[in-house]
Amino acid sequence: MSFALGSLMLWLCWTILRDRWVLKTSALRFITYFLLSIHWSAEFDIMDLIFYSLVIEINWHFAEYNKRKESVLSVLNSGTLTALSSLWMPQEMYFVAGAVILIWLVSGGIKFKTLLQWGLSFGIIIFPLIYFSEIDFNLKRSTAASNAWWIFMAGLSLLALAEFIQSYLKANQTNKNRSLIVGLWIVFGGICGWCYQSTIGTVICVLGMSYHLANGIRYFRRGRTAETLFLLILAFVMVSYFELINW
Repeated sequence: MSFALGSLMLWLCWTILRDRWVLKTSALRFITYFLLSIHWSAEFDIMDLIFYSLVIEINWHFAEYNKRKESVLSVLNSGTLTALSSLWMPQEMYFVAGAVILIWLVSGGIKFKTLLQWGLSFGIIIFPLIYFSEIDFNLKRSTAASNAWWIFMAGLSLLALAEFIQSYLKANQTNKNRSLIVGLWIVFGGICGWCYQSTIGTVICVLGMSYHLANGIRYFRRGRTAETLFLLILAFVMVSYFELINW
């Protein structure tokens, strides 16, 4: 199952989602994401990361497409996908909806009509599930990761946020919106992941870091330094994953 989801994500990253995943024909963001996914799998189920990454990225595609084309179908598909994805981990429903609404607010050029359409498509599926099924959508804390795992994530988050500040100041309007979205993912996702042990919070934090860390490595003036830093991070991730050192 994880192989199928991973293959689907790789295909989407090189086709529909290419604008946000391919940096001048380079797969650097996907490589960075793959590196972070190894670190993720040391504490969590890799399928949760891939599944929710797909949900978030596809919703982001819907929001940007709606801004360009004013597509009602994209709005309805976004709400429907968000509601159905809640069945994967029902306790994460509020976090998923919040992450998607954040995307629409920043990049989708959201209007009252758009909000109403999205809410209708989301509610028509989620409310029957809440009131007429035995699925428990109440907030529950997931298993907490180790302190060493989070310390490493916090260090990378600081590097990613530093890149966010630089890229936001220099980018055009489209890339400003994208930088702002993933910057907010890193901040709020990290808070939700750390304080509430939210899986979706940690997922969007990883997605945000993959975006800004890849940009940072790609445009860093001292290429050798960036490559060395990347290799050091890779070494730390592999040591942590195989538990070669007892932290």
